[in-house]
Amino acid sequence: MRLDDSAIDNCLKCSLCNTVCPVLGVHPQYPGPKRLGPELERLRREGVPADTEWVEYCLGCHRCDLVCPDQVSVSEMIARAKAEHRKPLVRRLRDWWFARPGLLGALTTILPALSNFVLSMKPARFLMSKLMQIAPQRKFPKYTRPNLRTPANIGKERPRVLLFPGCFIRYNQPELGRTAIDLLERNGFAVEVASTECCGVPAIANGDAALARALARANVRSLANRVDSGLRIVTACSSCGHMLKTEFGGILEEDKEFASAAQKIANSTFDLAELLMAQLDAGKLNMNFQRTDLRLAYHAPCHQKSQGIGRPWYHLLRLIPGVTIEDMDAGCCGMSGTYGFKQEKYKVSMAIGQELFESISASHPQMVATECATCQMQIEHGTTVKTIHPAEVLIQAYDGRRSN
Repeated sequence: MRLDDSAIDNCLKCSLCNTVCPVLGVHPQYPGPKRLGPELERLRREGVPADTEWVEYCLGCHRCDLVCPDQVSVSEMIARAKAEHRKPLVRRLRDWWFARPGLLGALTTILPALSNFVLSMKPARFLMSKLMQIAPQRKFPKYTRPNLRTPANIGKERPRVLLFPGCFIRYNQPELGRTAIDLLERNGFAVEVASTECCGVPAIANGDAALARALARANVRSLANRVDSGLRIVTACSSCGHMLKTEFGGILEEDKEFASAAQKIANSTFDLAELLMAQLDAGKLNMNFQRTDLRLAYHAPCHQKSQGIGRPWYHLLRLIPGVTIEDMDAGCCGMSGTYGFKQEKYKVSMAIGQELFESISASHPQMVATECATCQMQIEHGTTVKTIHPAEVLIQAYDGRRSN
């Protein structure tokens, strides 16, 4: 996004951004978003050296943007500074891989069983901690050969939607993609699976602005004609949804070839639960739920909150007979994609999630529901409570079964 001088001058120094910053809450030495964003941006604009290691500790949660009374794009300023930050060689190589989950997924799924075995070995994780500064405490998600496809029989009379799977569904959880397709079909839609690239969130998070721009262009090029033909885009990942809705337009704002199409894509993108809630409001939601005696805790991911759509999954799950659900509302989990995998940030990541972990433990749920894959990983790591995507609970309620 192009940041003009007014974006900096609009900062009132009210410090509201600092009050909601998850990192500042657990790391007193962290300068906070006000300092790293608008204050240092003034120096950067004047050519004054202002590079600092602290920009690497920004989660990219966008809470600072949400509370700013003058709509200053604080996180965007920090992201731009992160892209210019000079990292040591080892971390630069590690973050190069972390910025490319599509490439990593394609390579690990050539022989997924071997990849999973190697990544699960403690000696391998120890070696990665020494060579790549990846936290040895972390367990990698299992990889599986990509097998998510557009259903063979698509109802021609039904409204057609395009599922944007994202890297995690494509390479780690294709069964979640099939669950999303099933839910959409049961609620009146015909579903196609998009042939797209990584959404680009990992590239931004790891300071690779050029890659994020290239991915945005590739995805806009792939999706533009489908949107023009009337298709809506559906995501089952809150980070992918955030990227398509709020970041493509900013990244490509000055690119005349793509800017208009990026905005159309943003306007045509819906979270899976958002679309199902629209069906509920229209009286078209399939309500044939079987009783499901289940006590859930729900965690709303930061990238879901950044979309400004409320808590649609929380409201949908409350419709299931027998389900009791408590909204944790206990802040950020601290994982933030690859952030929690980085050795130097592991303790910060876990400290940020501590309030959420304690709230979940106090709630005594049978399971936790959250729509972000890395939030799921962090919650299970911090609490040992089974954590799943809300779509899994909903589809099981239709089928009258329950996860163990």
